[in-house]
Amino acid sequence: MLPAASPLVEGVTGRCFEDGREARAVAGGDGEQAGGVAPHALDPHAAGRLWEYAAGTVGR
Repeated sequence: MLPAASPLVEGVTGRCFEDGREARAVAGGDGEQAGGVAPHALDPHAAGRLWEYAAGTVGR
């Protein structure tokens, strides 16, 4: 586990970590491969769309 307060990640944003390392993007979803992060979770355009949707839902 890499704590958010670790100096190793100071200034780092928008990344996913597992087992103390940056998680790699993995395709699929068949459930056979453990670990990694789905590529869409790293997409800044998708994150922006989700943020706008969420903000509109709660009424800013």
